[in-house]
Amino acid sequence: MPSLVYLHGFASGPGGSKGEHCRRWAGARSLDYHAPDLNLPTFEALTVTAQVEAVEALLGALPEPPVVVGSSLGGLVAAAVAQRGAALAGLILLAPAFGFAARRLEGPRWAGYRRRGTMPIFHHARNAWTRLGPALLADLPAWADEDRWTLEVPLAILHGTRDEAVPLDSSRAFASRHPGSVLVEVDDDHALLAEPTLRILDQLLRSALP
Repeated sequence: MPSLVYLHGFASGPGGSKGEHCRRWAGARSLDYHAPDLNLPTFEALTVTAQVEAVEALLGALPEPPVVVGSSLGGLVAAAVAQRGAALAGLILLAPAFGFAARRLEGPRWAGYRRRGTMPIFHHARNAWTRLGPALLADLPAWADEDRWTLEVPLAILHGTRDEAVPLDSSRAFASRHPGSVLVEVDDDHALLAEPTLRILDQLLRSALP
């Protein structure tokens, strides 16, 4: 049976609430579970390229194609890995951070980061403020073209209608370009931790890992 791989989001870690939910779900079914730390090479020197390459190395070492759950930036990384040809049994994206590169390269909220090359960020896994360095800025142009990606893998997207971090329209647009994909819109915010939302996530997991 395929294993379950969970990819966490930006300024987070594998032990966050959704990761622990997926770990418990897999453990109750005796499934192999993997949740790599994607603060690579460090959070201060973070690049999407380092994240994608680390996930590709992990998937390449597994005995069969896994189901991958990607949350926020982890969702973008998961989609990128699928786009680059990784063999997957299924893909579940939780408020995937489509447009992540464009918002940082062009959006007004990140103008100071572009000007200074650094930015203070509260890192939830560390429970502390840290400083994001310039490596991400240099790396992001390589990951700004997800509107041209075509994923050949069973795809489900879960996104909250009250998400203020990642626009719901980005998931709607991505799903519309992938016939056969499933988009579930829920009354939730970016965290996607409401009990009804987690029950829907469990349903998606059961569909991908019967």
